[in-house]
Amino acid sequence: MYEKEEDLLNKEILSVFKNNQKRKFNYKQVLFKLKSKVNSKDIKKSLFFLEKEKKIKQINSGSYILLKPIKMVKGFLDKTKKGSGFLVQENIENDLFISEKNINKAFDGDLVECEIISNREAKILKIIERKKINFVGSVVLKDNKIHVDVSSQKEKVSFIVSNKEKAKEKEIVVIEFSKWEKEFPEGKIIKIIGEKGIVENEIHAILEEYELPYEFSEELNKEATKLEKLQCDSEIKKRKDLRNITTITIDPEDAKDFDDAISVNKKDNNLIEIGIHIADVSFFLRKNTLLDNEAFKRATSVYLVDRVVPMLPESLSNKLCSLRPNEEKLTFSAIFTFDENYKIIKEWFGKTVINSNKRLTYEEAQYVISNKSNIIPKEISLSKKEEILENEIKNAIETLNKIANNLRNKRSQEGSITFNKKEVKFILNKEKEPINTILKESLDANKLVEEFMLLANRKVAEVFDKNKKAKGIYRIHDYPDDQKIATLERVVKKLGYNQQLKHTNNIHKEINDLLKKVQNTPEQNLIDTLVIRSMSKAKYSSNNIGHFGLAFKKYTHFTSPIRRYPDVIVHRILENILLKQSVEHKNVEENCLHCSKREEVATKAERTSIKYMQVKYMSKQINKRFVGTISGLMERGIFVETKKSKCEGFIRIKDIPNDYFVFNEKEFLLYGRKTKEEYRLGDEVMVKVIGTNEDKKQIDFALIEKL
Repeated sequence: MYEKEEDLLNKEILSVFKNNQKRKFNYKQVLFKLKSKVNSKDIKKSLFFLEKEKKIKQINSGSYILLKPIKMVKGFLDKTKKGSGFLVQENIENDLFISEKNINKAFDGDLVECEIISNREAKILKIIERKKINFVGSVVLKDNKIHVDVSSQKEKVSFIVSNKEKAKEKEIVVIEFSKWEKEFPEGKIIKIIGEKGIVENEIHAILEEYELPYEFSEELNKEATKLEKLQCDSEIKKRKDLRNITTITIDPEDAKDFDDAISVNKKDNNLIEIGIHIADVSFFLRKNTLLDNEAFKRATSVYLVDRVVPMLPESLSNKLCSLRPNEEKLTFSAIFTFDENYKIIKEWFGKTVINSNKRLTYEEAQYVISNKSNIIPKEISLSKKEEILENEIKNAIETLNKIANNLRNKRSQEGSITFNKKEVKFILNKEKEPINTILKESLDANKLVEEFMLLANRKVAEVFDKNKKAKGIYRIHDYPDDQKIATLERVVKKLGYNQQLKHTNNIHKEINDLLKKVQNTPEQNLIDTLVIRSMSKAKYSSNNIGHFGLAFKKYTHFTSPIRRYPDVIVHRILENILLKQSVEHKNVEENCLHCSKREEVATKAERTSIKYMQVKYMSKQINKRFVGTISGLMERGIFVETKKSKCEGFIRIKDIPNDYFVFNEKEFLLYGRKTKEEYRLGDEVMVKVIGTNEDKKQIDFALIEKL
């Protein structure tokens, strides 16, 4: 045959397979299907050629089937706790499921290439780029070989290590991944953290796991110390002088970095001037310096149970920039003039110098608000001695509280969602081990500070919005996903709250009504948590879509530049606008994305530290009984959150006494086949601690009775 005839025959035979995609053919069956007269030798030759070209596939001797083209996609692996995962693709809403057997030695976060094997499922064929090469684990001996077992939230894998001489069993180490060619991945130990079970070591392990730097180099510390000389008389003269205005800070008892101060200045005609003064970090943190680059890289301070890992060196965060009492401090201020009806009639933004008159704790300020007294008893006082506040300070606190209440009521009427979720604080001993817990409640003093910070953030965002030439940074919060809201409505109805959340014109009102109804009920914390989980994540963006949770059309972060890098950027943009300078638009959205990601990592580390402390605390409570609320249900069993300490543990379904229990997904409950007894979300139960696992950060409960 001529070459053209060969090509024609190849196309003709391939069309036979394409028209019968699920059928297999041998050369005789192909011959039968062909209309043209061809000899068997040419057919065999053509079949061989098509197989070589990967158009068809030989499935057994002499039989072929059409080889469908593999559909390849790229994305990032998002692993689950179970070992399976999802392929997250850019600009694709629905993720593809990847079973554990199809993970193909990939780690969480890796950039991978996948074959789509169904509409909903993919298989990893190739690892394009490893997101992470350092892992934290504990040293174990297996078959006379040194292994490091990694047991993070999403990675449960055992490494074989090459530098055995450094390893001691039961030590926590950092391992650097090198290759994964055989059964186990291989790596070398690059850092020894210390013995397992010691709080200091376990917290350092969490920081290493999330790759959070917790030390500053000598070079960075030196650069930070040198910045003190920038605060000088010539700089102070350039600023609005507010040093003689009554100014206070209100912070937690253990706070060391004071970002914000508030001043009260009563004017003529019943006008009140309220100043919100924020540490002028951007003045000291000059762009593109080593220190600025490090602060951007970190993007946020991290608040673990037993410590703060700061964004800035201590000489800045706790000293130079911290608005400590009776010290002259450089600030960036938002000043609002209120009339007698607490309506804002004037606003001003600019660089200032202040001298705070008094550092107050939330407890001290609350005592003044509740008792209308300027005498703070020693039981409340930070100094542990009775204190008599100056009348100006007492009056300032009372004035601020009145205005804050007015602002809060107005915000609530406009739809701002108000959570009253109680948080737990661990009481630690000298070894930083948890020995007790207390519930932190948000009192009027906390709300007072929050209200003025919200006001400043909102008003700065409005400045950005008015200046169309400037590309500002906004704190945005999208509307909740319809499906999540539908699930929330279904669950709260099972708990007895007939709230219309799906099809409503005023979802803010419906959510607030629900949160008010559950106040001081056993299920309050659970429903608060469920509402939070139904929400979108707040993030930073240069594209403003408003803030759903606060019901603000414009919102930013201006008030915490010591601990949040986005606030530093906001200060720089605002200064450029006020000075009528051009605002740099380059990389703004990229910077927002980076800051949002770093915030997410910090939040995960903070939650992991809380979970670790819960497990550590409960490890000393074995066989003790606690009242709790059912916080989760699944086929394997029940999650219960203890009422006092908010520690969440698990009861296996097979360990629930007196019956064989089955999970009803539609009704979202467990029921007994014989007794018909039901367990639902929000039910109060008595549980007993039967075990803990610090590696897995897991608490095991036994169910005693339903209350």
